[in-house]
Order: sequence, then C-alpha cells, then structure tokens
Amino acid sequence: MMITVASRIETAIREHLAPVLRADGFAGSGRTFRRVVGDWIQVVNVQGSRYGGQFAVNLGLQPSCIPDVKGNVPNPKKITVDLCEFRRRMSDSTSREDKWWKHDATDASTAAAVLDAARTYSQTGRSLLAEATADSADLNMVSVGGFAAGKFDFLGFGSAQCRMAFAMARLRKAQGLSAEAREFANHALACVGTASLLRAEIEAFLCP
Repeated sequence: MMITVASRIETAIREHLAPVLRADGFAGSGRTFRRVVGDWIQVVNVQGSRYGGQFAVNLGLQPSCIPDVKGNVPNPKKITVDLCEFRRRMSDSTSREDKWWKHDATDASTAAAVLDAARTYSQTGRSLLAEATADSADLNMVSVGGFAAGKFDFLGFGSAQCRMAFAMARLRKAQGLSAEAREFANHALACVGTASLLRAEIEAFLCP
C-alpha cells in the first residue's frame, strides 16, 4: 500500500505531538486536539499546506459560554479551529509571525518536522494558551475603549475587528457585565460594514 504524505504526517503527529498534547489534557486524534480549561475550549490543529511540503500548527480559543463562529453552541469534543472566535498560528519564541514547518516526502523528514513542532508547542504554544485565557488576560479584562484604541494584547489571537468586538460583547454578557456587553456590541455595529447577516445578529443582541 502506498504511504501518502498525509499519512506520514498523521503517523508523526501520533508519535511525537499527540503524547505532548495528551499530557496537557488534550483529547483527539488525527490532526485536531481539544481540551476545556475553565470557561474556554482550546484547540490545537495541524494544517498542511495545499501545495504540500510544509505544515503549520493552528491554535484556537472559544469561550464555552458563547456561540461559535456559526452561531451554534460549541461542542468541546468536535469543535474545529475555524469555528473558534479567536485563532492564531503557532510561532517560535522569537516572533509572532506564522511558522511553517518544511519537510520532504520521507518518514525521517516528516518526523523531524513534527518533533520540532512539538518542541515549539512545549516552549511557546502551551504558555500562549494559558496566558491568553488567564483571569487577568485582556480577553477577560479589556474595556471597549481600550479595544477600540488598540490598547490590548490578545497574544496574537483574534479575527476581524467587528467579529472580535461582537464575541467580546457576548463574552461580557456571559460574565454578567451587561453594560460593557452593550458597549462592545455598539462598537461591533459601528464597524460591521456590509456584513448583513452579522449586522442582523448584532442588532438582535442589542434588542431589549
């Protein structure tokens, strides 16, 4: 049976990355792993390049108390990175730029790349997930004024500004901060542009 690049990557993940993630409480298989920490669902996913020869590691954060990107109740056992409201790619300790691990079509090269990705997770990915969701983190503490002025640090996690503002509105409402929730929702509405479906969601959120 021919061994494909995809199967090589998944074998290497199973041997080198999955044990590190499982030791941290993640569950999953293949290329996606999940865990729940407090009120947050955390997701780690290996994304292969469409052109082959490299992969990145995506990190996702989803408050369990608000809908996911598609408006559904997040399922901690099935949620994917693209459904998380806050996302980024893993980088090494010296940069916030996306890191792509290059490899050729051999088992040894693929294993070496995944092993290095596992080391990078241990050195930076683990702390990124912990710091971004700590009680004192900006995701839990930033005001709408600070957000609007760009005076916040989500450690690289995010999405479009309007999308993030609306997620923050929902998060603040779930935290019992109704006034801040409305402020974030009004900011989201001000920058929603032509996204009619999102506009309708925000307007419905603001209705008494």
